[in-house]
Amino acid sequence: MPSKKVIRILLALVAILFVTQSLVGITWGLPTRAIDRFLFGDGPVWTGEKILALARAEDKFSKNQGADVDADPLQHSRDQGVSLTDSDEDIAKIYLRYRLYTYQPDEMITMMALRSMSPGKLDFDPRLYQYGGLFIYPVGAAIQLAGWLGFIDVRSDVVYYLDHPEEFGKFYVVARAYSAAWGLLGVFVVFALARKIAGAWPAILASFLFAVLPVVVCMAHEGKPHLPGAVLMLLAVLFAMRHAQRDPANPQSDERTIGDEATSRSNDFWFMCISCGAALGMVLSSWPIFIVIPLTAWLTRPSMASFLRSTIAGSMFAVGVYLATNPYILINALTNRDVLRSNFGNSLAMYQISRLGEGFIRVIELTTEGATLPVLLLGTVSALFAFRNRVALILFIPAVVFFLQFVFIGAGKPAEYGRFGIFTNTALCIGASCLIAHPRLRVPLLARCTLGGILLVCVGAFGFRYVANFHADSSGQGTRMRIAQAIGESIADTSPRMSISVRAEPAPYSLPPLDFQHVNVLLAPHAMNPVNVEQSEDGARFHIRSVDRTRDEDVDTPIELSPSRQTPISWANKPFVVSVENVRPAKAAGASKSQHD
Repeated sequence: MPSKKVIRILLALVAILFVTQSLVGITWGLPTRAIDRFLFGDGPVWTGEKILALARAEDKFSKNQGADVDADPLQHSRDQGVSLTDSDEDIAKIYLRYRLYTYQPDEMITMMALRSMSPGKLDFDPRLYQYGGLFIYPVGAAIQLAGWLGFIDVRSDVVYYLDHPEEFGKFYVVARAYSAAWGLLGVFVVFALARKIAGAWPAILASFLFAVLPVVVCMAHEGKPHLPGAVLMLLAVLFAMRHAQRDPANPQSDERTIGDEATSRSNDFWFMCISCGAALGMVLSSWPIFIVIPLTAWLTRPSMASFLRSTIAGSMFAVGVYLATNPYILINALTNRDVLRSNFGNSLAMYQISRLGEGFIRVIELTTEGATLPVLLLGTVSALFAFRNRVALILFIPAVVFFLQFVFIGAGKPAEYGRFGIFTNTALCIGASCLIAHPRLRVPLLARCTLGGILLVCVGAFGFRYVANFHADSSGQGTRMRIAQAIGESIADTSPRMSISVRAEPAPYSLPPLDFQHVNVLLAPHAMNPVNVEQSEDGARFHIRSVDRTRDEDVDTPIELSPSRQTPISWANKPFVVSVENVRPAKAAGASKSQHD
């Protein structure tokens, strides 16, 4: 058993490791004027006022529409392509995204939610509810605090940020730092959980593994609520374990006076409920953690009536915490149901229960990527033995529920959906640590230390890939910048225009910055052969066709840019495969015309 001093030193080292790797690359993929040379070529740079006026962005906010809902969606058939650069208005919408969005497609919706509020009118409705008030409001408050301290120029002038995108990029850094701060807390929560199950050494190993777990490293670099939500769920499990261990019927119960014992157990139960409600208030996908309430009540029940009372009272209390942190759910349910339907409808459209077998296989793949194969295998073995330890059950039963939730919606999902497995991955991480380093394991200490070291190096190597790719993008050496340079040279040498087929509207996360005034961007029809245009977890693939009237032969020049270490769950340093073709004029007769020709 390590001394308290040794434990503190090792935990401090884990905390330093986590903070250091979270700061490395925290500025990845932020909006910047450095890409103007790609967006505008040798032509004049558009002002923020011109971009805003032509994009008509100010007309897109509606009190009856979710903050993440496209107010002006493209009207086109899924079987027919459509040109996205036919007019200055179309191009301005693209430029606006490159000036305000990041490489992560979901980070912007938090800023949209903050933009939809009117604090001066006491309107704090974010119109975004899958990300909860415990994420949106603290991020907004932190941004405002940074403004008061002079770190950020905070103002309501969108034109200013279009002209100074680096200043707007600082908003994202604040959101990412908020997520990383919760991850740091998670290091200590994971230590406490593993210590409850198997002791100090397994707990130290678990905290190290958590700090370098690929999915944790990824989510600590993104301004999204999934890591904070996972930490709150782990807190709920920790309080539930404390409540169960203090049960007088449990032989592991602490020896205290009856009065103090009852008070401590009661406090732990209500703190568990608060954590459940807070997790839901952080991100809506945390709802399965509510199973901890009846599970804990069942494990510590003196009678069936007591179980029912505890379950109902605890669940109602947790729901109250959720509504307290998300008051506009209740307010809009009574006064403006349209905005609820808009936001929830937009979210539910992305998640459909189907093809469970395919979903199971996909979730195993994403768990292997997010936690690594050794953690998946060892953690699963540990979970199978959890039924012998009711304290461990409180961790693994919710983990199984989250796994099943992921399976239901996992079929066909891209790798970025690995973020939904963060709680399950952490449970597997704790289980693997407890299995290897448990003091009751009949394996020589040297063998256990060796196995733990190998596991830590393996997981750390995969986690380092994510850190390296975030750093590549933050330093301007990522694949997007390199492919933009390569395509930019092709645009300059092309006459009259280059045509590019894509599956999604151009944005920093889906397409490198290009001179869109001199490129005809075509939204590919749904039926187009995916060989020609593809955006998948392996990267973004684009089929680029240019017209060269000086030549009479076809030339296919593939450009392949791929990082040495791919990180599917994140959007950092994504691999690109681009095919540039020069085709005879007759084959380009169907190309879309533009006023910029």
